[in-house]
Amino acid sequence: MENNAFTLVKHTESKPIGCKWIYKTKHYPDGMLRYKARLVVKGYEQVKGVDFDETYAPVGKLTTLRYLLCFMAYNSWNSDHLNVVTAFLNPEINKVVYAELPEGIDWLSESPRTGFLWLNKALYGLKQAPRLWHQSIDGFLLSIGFHKALADHNLYICNQGVMLLLYVDDIQLLYAESAKSRAIDVKESLMRQYKMKNLGPVKCHESRAAGS
Repeated sequence: MENNAFTLVKHTESKPIGCKWIYKTKHYPDGMLRYKARLVVKGYEQVKGVDFDETYAPVGKLTTLRYLLCFMAYNSWNSDHLNVVTAFLNPEINKVVYAELPEGIDWLSESPRTGFLWLNKALYGLKQAPRLWHQSIDGFLLSIGFHKALADHNLYICNQGVMLLLYVDDIQLLYAESAKSRAIDVKESLMRQYKMKNLGPVKCHESRAAGS
């Protein structure tokens, strides 16, 4: 509701898509636990040409990441990690899509289990959600002075000693020490445009490394 993700309606013009809750437990490096619940739609019920057209996920190449890590180490660059909060709820949806009323929020309707959700934003699970998110952040990054690398369209380069690698809703920002002020400007611009977490310098947690 904070992101105006949907509008409650009594009737639909097309068959609504099912939805469900996804529960996840996140383990933090300091031992703390976080319990998350995310509402997702059952995208496999969507019909191409009716509910969506094209799909695309903004995922930087592993080869690009390896190169950037080597480049950063060799040239003594800095690298920060940013995470976009509920990234897919930023762009407006480009199709009329209805979803069933989720379990547990019957208070939305006048009587229990009546009504449908007319989606305003690209809820997680929608086939077109990653593409819509990429269109949104791609346009913004180009507007603040970045251009895309030819070899990887998720690598953005600024001529002032700053590079940015996009992996869906995770951002790795690399910059020379001499370009620190420009990097700060980029982070502030991103955080004004989107709700984000600045996670500081990139790091590898031992538990993740062992698990991989």
